[in-house]
Amino acid sequence: MKLYCEREALLADCQLASAAVANRDIKPILKTLMATDLELGIRLEVRSPQVQKPGEAILPAARLVSILRESTDEHLTIEADGTRCVVTGAHNEFEMPGEDPADFPDIPTFADGKHHEVTAGALRTMIRRTVFATAKESTRYAMTGVVWELDAEHVRLVATDSKRLALTTGPATAVGGHATTSGQSHIVPTKAMALLERNLHDDAEVIRVSLRANEVLFRTERATIYSRLVEGRFPPYKEILPKKANARIPLAVKASGWRSTSLPGS
Repeated sequence: MKLYCEREALLADCQLASAAVANRDIKPILKTLMATDLELGIRLEVRSPQVQKPGEAILPAARLVSILRESTDEHLTIEADGTRCVVTGAHNEFEMPGEDPADFPDIPTFADGKHHEVTAGALRTMIRRTVFATAKESTRYAMTGVVWELDAEHVRLVATDSKRLALTTGPATAVGGHATTSGQSHIVPTKAMALLERNLHDDAEVIRVSLRANEVLFRTERATIYSRLVEGRFPPYKEILPKKANARIPLAVKASGWRSTSLPGS
């Protein structure tokens, strides 16, 4: 494999993909960029490199990002095989070991015709309104993720750390008869939610969501993000929501057309 690339553009893509790499050194990355920690994975389409020799390579993510960050060259050539990788520029040259690409775990592709669609701008707002309330550690009434509930025209995200609860609802479109999640608990890990948010750029872009029994797939214009779901059932939050409110207090917030629900006293 051999490619010629703009250093800063590839650095940005590698940093984005590296969010799916485990803290310990697991198989990492390099014209599609992939990374996974076996629970969370991303397949990112990289548009900046010029492929001079097709191929595949597995490279240490942390080392590659460090080289791209520290190099003083504007453009670099990356040449790799199953044993080593050489990164060269006009003024710098780096070498690091490689691994057999056949050992890299597969990351699913988004090929399901049944899914829900939601705009990136709406989804970003929903993530920011809920992910802050996720728990750091999972307990009986706290979850380290955000529960997704889908119907034909809406998506609802809910998060709680047992002391606070955040809930938001927004528009979505079911495609191909994608099933609703009534009676099911699809809890997407906080780390996956953060990676998804980092891939939302154009507010008008349509994001596809496919919820399955034990996993979820998100498809953006450039990336496919895969994640295992958090095990367990989400607390019955609807039981603690007030059925009616004796008093309502209007608060001035940035207009967005969204509906949020908070517990009394929050």
